[in-house]
Amino acid sequence: TLEPHEDLALLLLAHQRKHPTYIAQWPEKIILRPGHSLTISCYQNYSNLAYMFWYQQPPRNGLKLIVSSSTWSHNSYEDGYSEAKFEVTRQNTDYSLMTIKNLMIHHFVTVYTSGFSFGSGTKLTVIAVAIFSPSKQEIQQKSKATLVCLASGFYPDHLTLVWRVNGVKRTEGVGTDESSTQNGSTYSLTSRLRMPAWEWFNPLNRFECVANFFQNGTTASINKFIHGDAGE
Repeated sequence: TLEPHEDLALLLLAHQRKHPTYIAQWPEKIILRPGHSLTISCYQNYSNLAYMFWYQQPPRNGLKLIVSSSTWSHNSYEDGYSEAKFEVTRQNTDYSLMTIKNLMIHHFVTVYTSGFSFGSGTKLTVIAVAIFSPSKQEIQQKSKATLVCLASGFYPDHLTLVWRVNGVKRTEGVGTDESSTQNGSTYSLTSRLRMPAWEWFNPLNRFECVANFFQNGTTASINKFIHGDAGE
């Protein structure tokens, strides 16, 4: 089974056997939340190609075979992989689908090697955004309330965090780490929003943390929100 936030590369490999092959794989790039599923499509133009292979490439490591499929037998999964996580269907010789369930992975790249032809690859980033409630001790001792927003699992380290209160951007009382923190092959970034305790104890107030990042040349975002505490 895969550990959360493990970097992977899924690549579809086709042996050429003296026949030039064309392989297209899509989507090329996508950003999702943890727990979502994704279906990757792959087309190849060699109708006599019996075997097709899906590979994983952990960062700074070699390829690891996930599953192989043929036109006459069931899919053959390697140790540590299963259809429950990586479901592969091959509707015909030319077309194959892989559905990755309950995504906890975030990085796909494309590689090419002599004698084999690869799909164009799918680069996937899974970003988790969480908001943590204020501590009771801070509220009791200082009459202040601090919300903490944590964005994690992204790669590389280009992401910004913005706070909104009832839909309006908030800059007062906001403190964001100057740089993201690297955790193995991924990064995390923390931002804090400090406010008077009375503002937190209003259940009508909506506090939102927005993670902004670039995707396919445009800015995309994932947000998380929490409402104020009604108190006792």
